Amino acid sequence: MKNIFNTGVFTLIILMALASCKKEEKLNANLNIIDKNIIDKTARDLWLENNYLIPYNIETKYRFDRFELDNGKNITPPDESQVIPMMETVRDVWIKPFEKIGGADFIKRISPKQFVLAGSAAYNQDGSITLGTAEGGRKIVLYVVNTFDKTNLASVKQAIQVIQHEYTHILNQTVDYQTDFQTISKGGYMGNWLLGTLAEARALGFITQYARAAPEEDYAEMSSNMLMMGRVAYNAAVSTAPADAQVKLKKKEQYVVDYFKSAFNIDFYALQTEVQNALYNISTPVLAKLIGPGIGYTTMYSNPGKDANQSAEFADLWKTAATNMTGAGFSLQDVKMTFKAAGTMTLTYSFTRGTTVFFADADYTIKIDAAGVATLALVTPQPTTTTYGNMTFVATQMAGVNNYFKNNKFKIDWINTIIPGNIGGLGSLGAFYKQTDPKSYFYGVMGQ
Repeated sequence: MKNIFNTGVFTLIILMALASCKKEEKLNANLNIIDKNIIDKTARDLWLENNYLIPYNIETKYRFDRFELDNGKNITPPDESQVIPMMETVRDVWIKPFEKIGGADFIKRISPKQFVLAGSAAYNQDGSITLGTAEGGRKIVLYVVNTFDKTNLASVKQAIQVIQHEYTHILNQTVDYQTDFQTISKGGYMGNWLLGTLAEARALGFITQYARAAPEEDYAEMSSNMLMMGRVAYNAAVSTAPADAQVKLKKKEQYVVDYFKSAFNIDFYALQTEVQNALYNISTPVLAKLIGPGIGYTTMYSNPGKDANQSAEFADLWKTAATNMTGAGFSLQDVKMTFKAAGTMTLTYSFTRGTTVFFADADYTIKIDAAGVATLALVTPQPTTTTYGNMTFVATQMAGVNNYFKNNKFKIDWINTIIPGNIGGLGSLGAFYKQTDPKSYFYGVMGQ
């Protein structure tokens, strides 16, 4: 044992001596090609660093790395010219609204720490495609970057909805959503959600087909769709579902609203408005295309006697009508248009005598052309119920106003250039501009 030990020591001493005499040489390797995400930063890398890494500690990885993606899928690398347009949109439509409503530090506190960009979608064996994934609340993979168009509203909505959906999962991992949410549509979930249609999903109280995949996907679909559709479009979609499904969808909506408030002190509807305002910077909503049941707005309300900004022509006609009604023993109150069926509008005046309120109705057909010009025509014959009889009763007093609607064509548009304010949401102001004289118009509050 002693001899073996001495031999080992002798060998070790020789090796140490050889090592100490070895000449040092430079490593013959190009480290620059090992990780281009760290070395040789381009102007694009610096932009991502200044807009994501420094303010939010979020890395954006766009150079193709197979280990970041599903190894079983053929996925195209991202076009590098698409990186900044995509991430500018992510910043403006996702981050900024959360910062404004949730506070400047909200995204800094709760966010994925890495975006990975892929050029194409990931195609799945069941026929579906993957547009985005979230991993452990730390990484979001965004696909189809190569076909993204920041000037196209549909393209922007598709990309940001993926993030809103995945971010909801991240929020739910931070604070769990209400456990009884899954009981609202119990029995409606299905493993292969592709087997059902959107109409079937809506009839069961799901906002999308994918919402049927699992309760957590249902929750994320509710949150993301409410944000990206906006309140007007969401309500319009819900209104087309059967009554029991509408109850379920509204109940799910309330769960989401309550969750954002209790878990993060975020007013969800305010957040929804900010997201829509960001989308309006990409494409202004066209009011003429948002009128009708199942489409968008279903009412337009005005109190011309108190609305200071009514056009001079319409204000004078209303004042004359109010004087006439006073002479007949009534007090004229307000007017409302109700778009209750496709191609039909009901015009309603309200007036009082003492504490009694009366309503006078008249049905019109309404045809809106591609340019947003509406033609109104009085329906003949009118219904014979009490409110329609009341319109006949006050026809003489209201003749000037009635003729204004019957005898003109109107360009339907927002009035924010005259009365500053938000557009596209509930409570926004819309107007019927006289086609032959844009200075003559009737405006009101758009509602549902």
